[in-house]
Amino acid sequence: MVVMFAIALVSLTKIKTSDDYVMANFSLGFMPIVGTVIATVSGSAALIGTAGQGFTIGTSYLMTTMSLVTFTLIFVFTIGPVIRKLKLYTIPDLFVRRFGKASALIPALIIALLYMVPTFSMQLVGMASILTSIIDISLIWAIIMGFVVSVLFTLLGGMYSVAWTDAAQTVVIFAGVILMFIMGLNYIGGFEVLIQETPTHYFDFFSIGWRELLNWALVFGPFYVVWQTTWQRITAAKSTKTGTWGVTVGFILSGILQIFTVLIGIMAIHTLSSDTLPDNVYTSFMVEVFPASIGGLFMVSLLAALLTGATSFLLSGAINISKDIYQEWIKPDADDLEVLKISRIAVLGMAVLGLMIALYITDVIEIYQIALSFTAVALFGPVLAIMFWKRATKTGVIVSMVGGIIVSTIWRFVGEPFGIHEILPGLVISISLLILVSLFTEHSKDEEVISYYNAYKEGKDSTTTDSEESKIG
Repeated sequence: MVVMFAIALVSLTKIKTSDDYVMANFSLGFMPIVGTVIATVSGSAALIGTAGQGFTIGTSYLMTTMSLVTFTLIFVFTIGPVIRKLKLYTIPDLFVRRFGKASALIPALIIALLYMVPTFSMQLVGMASILTSIIDISLIWAIIMGFVVSVLFTLLGGMYSVAWTDAAQTVVIFAGVILMFIMGLNYIGGFEVLIQETPTHYFDFFSIGWRELLNWALVFGPFYVVWQTTWQRITAAKSTKTGTWGVTVGFILSGILQIFTVLIGIMAIHTLSSDTLPDNVYTSFMVEVFPASIGGLFMVSLLAALLTGATSFLLSGAINISKDIYQEWIKPDADDLEVLKISRIAVLGMAVLGLMIALYITDVIEIYQIALSFTAVALFGPVLAIMFWKRATKTGVIVSMVGGIIVSTIWRFVGEPFGIHEILPGLVISISLLILVSLFTEHSKDEEVISYYNAYKEGKDSTTTDSEESKIG
């Protein structure tokens, strides 16, 4: 932790502009990109939450891994270069360019408040789970400790410190998970015990039924197409090739990491009590398997990784607030230093909201599902339309976002009829409204009527100015 804060202090000396703070001045190399993707994807949901799901339902949970990796790889190689060419800071930035600033307000609020804040709170719950496993402290005080450390680290170092500490933590995370798998396997008696003495449904991928598998696939897959963190890593890279391949390798390695983590959760049923809380499975099994000296190292490294993951979510949401809301709507003539100041204020405000959520909701997967599903419902259809469908209109996009969220909310409150997750009806209604309303409305005067993907493939320059292109390289 001392080393991490030292890096943050060094990074502080490099931060002169808002671009330095939130985008590392568009200079990240391959390893920092890979590291920050893995550390952000493999936060408390991917390690603590995934081990808990392995302990509860087994290999069926790998549907989430298959879905998020597949959707992301298709997305990165299809529209990743377009994102880089457009030099997008945020997803709402894409809406501003295509439909004008009125269309970007809803995405900015959704990403900053509906996704980034709850997901930050998820990191706090993960950190608290670790802290309560190694020191005698209540969950509430552990969450507060995680909050204080996360805010200080974020305010100091920005994207520079996040990227480089993520790269270092990724090495330790991988070593810890693989070593935990090997030692855990030996601890329970080897592969023979794992295969023969584990209830068969844990290794039956279809044990939870096709409907639940579909739910898991839809919750994770479409969301990762509109995961702003990926977009920002592509833009912050020093070149298009660095960004696309860094994100690709990062997600593939994250998928491998999650496979090991599910198996660790399955191993844990041989040693832990059946009433162990899912969020405590990973850390409790770690305490059993590792000698104190080695286990302590990996426990602290996981804590540090969750810290940098929390920082990523705060930074990403801060851009939405400082640029998409403050600079677009409140003070268009704000200079760069003022935007930098607002970014740091936004970090603090979002962190406080995240703390409130973490104190009242302590189920990691519940927080994650809600954040993912509502963000995907609102943004998946509109983003695809902006990239591929020139006929989409501003009215169609706005109605699509609002309608999808309303339907998803109602579906959730009535108890998810037929066992179908709210994301499916939400996506169906959102995309249907987008198509129908766009066909029956005209383009507004502030729209740029263009399909950005087709424009990129045709080599048109309307997506980027000459000065922007020189910066992108």
